[in-house]
Amino acid sequence: MSTESTVLAAAAPARLAVSIDAVASLEPRRAAIVAAAGSPERRETTYGALATAIAALEAALAAARPVGVVARAATLEGLVTIAAACGRRMVPLALVSDDARDLVGQLRDWVVVGDDLVVPAAAPARGPSPFDPAAAQVVVATSGTSGPPKLVEHSWDSVLAAARLAEQWHGRGWLLVYDATRWAGTQVWLQAILTGGRVVVPPSRDPDDVARALVAEEVSILPATPTLLRRLVASADRGVLSRARPDRITLGGEAADGALLAQAAALFPGARIIHVYATTELGEVFRVSDGKPGFPAEWIARGLPGGARLSTRRDGELFVQLSRDTAEVATGDLVERRGDRYEFTGRRSDVIVVGGAKVFPKRVEEVLRGVPGVAEARAYGLPNALTGEIVAGQIVLADPLPAGATPDGVRAAALAACRGALEAHAVPRILDITRKLATNPSGKVVRRPVGT
Repeated sequence: MSTESTVLAAAAPARLAVSIDAVASLEPRRAAIVAAAGSPERRETTYGALATAIAALEAALAAARPVGVVARAATLEGLVTIAAACGRRMVPLALVSDDARDLVGQLRDWVVVGDDLVVPAAAPARGPSPFDPAAAQVVVATSGTSGPPKLVEHSWDSVLAAARLAEQWHGRGWLLVYDATRWAGTQVWLQAILTGGRVVVPPSRDPDDVARALVAEEVSILPATPTLLRRLVASADRGVLSRARPDRITLGGEAADGALLAQAAALFPGARIIHVYATTELGEVFRVSDGKPGFPAEWIARGLPGGARLSTRRDGELFVQLSRDTAEVATGDLVERRGDRYEFTGRRSDVIVVGGAKVFPKRVEEVLRGVPGVAEARAYGLPNALTGEIVAGQIVLADPLPAGATPDGVRAAALAACRGALEAHAVPRILDITRKLATNPSGKVVRRPVGT
């Protein structure tokens, strides 16, 4: 039986552990995880080492019989071991990021397991848990993009629903720049490990670190938010980045604009660029691979291949119905029809209201990024006693600047571009130059006032 057949034959909760065992039995020294890739601190974890650690942790879980396990591993190898062992032992698992740790109190009587893989003695149950183990086999935290993080229940079937196990996916190198405990991050390392591939983790999200990891490990799959890809394209050492050869770039978490898609296609001509629309609550909803921003207008009110249906409300908010048996879910994402496409205009929570008029930060940022000498930009609202809010912005300058350009000149040109392309209330009243834009743990731009 092939590895793919072995994995598919396993029940969903056991599938991760089974796939690791299958590779370890054939090639125990094959690299599963490469941490600090592209740096002198590079370290490798093999499939054989993972399989051994999983077996030991399963024995400990069988002895302790915890109600559930909160994974608190700082390393990816620890996280994968805990997830695989909990899955095969049918122990409910919580993947909780650092900024969502206050939510762990909701998981009464669950034990915490860290990189030492020690399972504490389970406390006696004190009544029903708010997370029923029969239904919630995996608990994950939302990204906090539109508010404080919250815990969301999933089955292993829904967590693995987007994994592709066909032979063409086997043995690939996958870059991991997402938080490994969040939905996007788990999807990357699960896909890689389920298909006998390598998860490549750079030492940081610094563009040069990412570029070196891509080249050193010959990464073929590059998943990233548009913000992280834009930073890579704009700021990484071009001499290093030009040697990277990804054959697939998968974007998610934010809307990708046409300019970024064109830049990525020019820099990586051999890569297929795919935009994935997914949420922590819904999982993956659809993929767009035609190289254009947004999605085809004909998809609205029509069943997609996976069974989901899309619809919009009068204010442009996108709604998703996963199947005929489920209710429509408000996504918080706003879209606008432009010709034969629907394009994302931003998150409802990001909209800036200036004297009753709405401003979409994404549109302001697109204008700013179109100015020569501007590498990155963000727009956000600041409180104002007269208008409720005003538009503020930050720009990161290109390095090097265009010939003859100065920082003050680029800033003036950026404001002039906004005055020429935007309504008066959408022009930034404050526009600062900063060295780096703030991003949250999910790799998305933070659209609220932060220190620089």
